[in-house]
Amino acid sequence: MVNLAASLRRVRKRSGASLRDVALRSGVAASNISAIENGHRDPTSVTLSRLASSIGVEWIPAVTQGRAPAARAAEEITVAEAHGEHARAYRRFIQLADDLASADPVTRVLLSAEEPDNSPSRWLDAIAALLEVRLGEVSAPVPAWVTARDGQPNAQWEPPRSSRPLSLTADRSHVPPEFLRRGVAIERGELMSV
Repeated sequence: MVNLAASLRRVRKRSGASLRDVALRSGVAASNISAIENGHRDPTSVTLSRLASSIGVEWIPAVTQGRAPAARAAEEITVAEAHGEHARAYRRFIQLADDLASADPVTRVLLSAEEPDNSPSRWLDAIAALLEVRLGEVSAPVPAWVTARDGQPNAQWEPPRSSRPLSLTADRSHVPPEFLRRGVAIERGELMSV
């Protein structure tokens, strides 16, 4: 339920609706909405449905076979990065790459649909590039938030993969154009775990 609550919070904030706005539209007290969004209270499915409807969201059940949506992966990656856990952030990114590669086209789209919380982290540029690559592989539509994420093409970034800097750098000729366009140096061969 925590994942649904986190998604609800992200969507509410992105819509510009305050807790008070949602409370007025849904009939659920703002204090209860806050408790739900922060994982302190588990809502019933009826309450979640009312809250979602009040901000124009429809929950669509999908069989993801344990794969996390890109928005949740982005949150986990940026938290790891903020704690200086670069290896963990990198591993989570590779897990997302693997999850998307092993999913059917519809599941890839569903896992990519929700926009992550905005952050200055360059990992979000890498995630947008990854989603564009994985969706392109199956000729699936790319969400607008992915194409809008331009990155910093003139500021090449190579993600740290461990607590110690690596002396090797990515070979630009092996970096997919979706990554290069955003200034992210991750080679195509890295996108699959061994």
